[in-house]
Amino acid sequence: MRLHKFLSLLFVLSCCAVATHAAAQSPATMAASFNPNTVPLGPAFPTILTITITNPNLALPLTNVAFNNTAPNGLTLVTQTGGTCSTVATGGGMFTINPGNGTFSSTSAVLAPGQSCDITVRMYATISGEIIDTTSTVTSNEAPPGEPAFAILNAPTPVRLQGFEVD
Repeated sequence: MRLHKFLSLLFVLSCCAVATHAAAQSPATMAASFNPNTVPLGPAFPTILTITITNPNLALPLTNVAFNNTAPNGLTLVTQTGGTCSTVATGGGMFTINPGNGTFSSTSAVLAPGQSCDITVRMYATISGEIIDTTSTVTSNEAPPGEPAFAILNAPTPVRLQGFEVD
């Protein structure tokens, strides 16, 4: 009878260890949005792209959490406007931006369990229509890659008014 109780306890403990290990393997998640999400064309009408990364794990941190982004045709990258992904709060890290070729990337040294961080950049539309910005996958040392994020910007076609006369 004692052996049966011991084996039952061992089984319960091994199940809990497996469940905890599986939960720790959840990849980081990302979300992206433009504010405002509808703008006229040109640098006089910028929008802010915000990308938020979250560690959904409740027990273990994720390290070297990284993603990159290349602005799609129709969007011009201007500058970083803020963000917390490469700060002391996330154990440090690195943010790199290259407006000349429309790319930026971020690496957070540590994203604590349940913690989120964000990156914001200023952009503007150069073509009319719906423009979709899609990030890379988000990676970390402890989990498989997470899904990319995407945001939609609307840049309406400019309205041209023709001259008219009133009698």
